[in-house]
Amino acid sequence: MIRSRVATIPVVLGLAISTLFAQQAPSLPEQQQPSKPAAPRLTLMEMVKKSVQRVGGTIDATRSTAQMVVSSYSDPKGGKTTMVVVNDRTRNMLGLYVYNFGSLKDATNREEVYKYLLSANDAITIGAFFVDGEEDIGYKYLMNVGQSLNQAAFESSYLMMAAVARDRKAEIRKILGLTATKDDKPSEVKKAAEEKPPEE
Repeated sequence: MIRSRVATIPVVLGLAISTLFAQQAPSLPEQQQPSKPAAPRLTLMEMVKKSVQRVGGTIDATRSTAQMVVSSYSDPKGGKTTMVVVNDRTRNMLGLYVYNFGSLKDATNREEVYKYLLSANDAITIGAFFVDGEEDIGYKYLMNVGQSLNQAAFESSYLMMAAVARDRKAEIRKILGLTATKDDKPSEVKKAAEEKPPEE
């Protein structure tokens, strides 16, 4: 009996040691593996750029700044819309702006244009047409971004604004007596270059 106990002690001791080493072995390679660096957090305007590209728009890097993205969207119906996205950090708002509908400076039928813009604002579900201080007609939508950007909401708003601008541009230009395709200004981002929303 003593012999069996003496023979059992080394076996039990061997099992205990092998179990101890077996438990420690997996932890050594884990400690030696370098930890993966956290993915860099994108800024609000970087997320805007990614969203614009995801919906098929292009970014004009030469006219864009840190707080403004100038983009073009060519929709399937053949229209091309230049849209400017401005980050208004003081109000936690993103402003989406489309210009180049025309100007009221030389318009003789201002009242007719204003009536059309008001009726268009009643009919559309997102954004509003406006006339800025220089009497240029624009279309805008302000999005509250608060803590973060809801990319799905931004992408939907971007596409809806492009569709409204495409659908309404020809009629506005017709009322102004301009051709539907001719652009009367070389730059569609005239106000956005100031990096602030236009005064109303």
